[in-house]
Amino acid sequence: MWLDGIKIEVKASRAVDSDSSEPLYIKALARNTHRPFLMNFQQLKPQCCDVFIWVAVFRDEIAIWVMSSNEVLNNPLFSKGQHRGNRGNEGQLHIKHDNIHVLNEYELKDNDLGQFIR
Repeated sequence: MWLDGIKIEVKASRAVDSDSSEPLYIKALARNTHRPFLMNFQQLKPQCCDVFIWVAVFRDEIAIWVMSSNEVLNNPLFSKGQHRGNRGNEGQLHIKHDNIHVLNEYELKDNDLGQFIR
């Protein structure tokens, strides 16, 4: 996506119970859950965009986080080697129940996504 010359990549993931083998619609979790979960934002290529928008889907809420490419590259949760043979140009970020708080400062709190990106 583009906004005023800003290259944007959008990724989405859902929060599901890590301990469940039920279908996705059953193991989907609410935002305030205490159950273990994993959201994996994959195939992140910070060199190919200026900003990432991450959409986190919970049973009862959708959260949106906006981070610059540099913020992603320097995030301690960012793994630069997603696949074997990767030359460092594609990574991933695992968000779990015990580290989700590190994204608090990047969460969209109002409805003006365009301003938040800028």
